[in-house]
Amino acid sequence: MNSLNGPTSPKYTFLIFYSSVINGQMWCPDCRRVESTVKEAFDGPDKPKAIIHWVGDKATWRDPKNEARVQWKISNVPTILRIQNGKEVARLGNDNEIMDSKRFQAFLNP
Repeated sequence: MNSLNGPTSPKYTFLIFYSSVINGQMWCPDCRRVESTVKEAFDGPDKPKAIIHWVGDKATWRDPKNEARVQWKISNVPTILRIQNGKEVARLGNDNEIMDSKRFQAFLNP
């Protein structure tokens, strides 16, 4: 994913919560389903800034004390948060929301 785009900070930063990679691929099938759509949306110098947060293997993810669950209130992966001034302002909380192109574009460009 890309870094800051030029001398000013972007209006939004996006946090992408994915399952960790096990044996060469993300263990979560929903994460694999959205991977190319998400990559296309964020990979490039003219795209929004995104940071991937890997939630761990299945056992780590299922732990109620998982950092993503506790700190960000993530209940399923994939989830994407739109962050502005350090605070969550919107989220897409499952693969169906991310794969809905109209909804995804509105989320990226409010």
